[in-house]
Amino acid sequence: MEKSVKTNIKCEKCGKPISGDVYEFGGVKLCEDCYLDDVIASQPKKCAMK
Repeated sequence: MEKSVKTNIKCEKCGKPISGDVYEFGGVKLCEDCYLDDVIASQPKKCAMK
């Protein structure tokens, strides 16, 4: 998890201004909500039927 310096940056996914920490995932600057969504979506899925 990388955090960068707080600045006036907009999330590159949703476009909202980022007032707190700026997160970077896959080379894209994201707000916390989009960052968490992308991290969860990138996790491998396990089959519940095993």
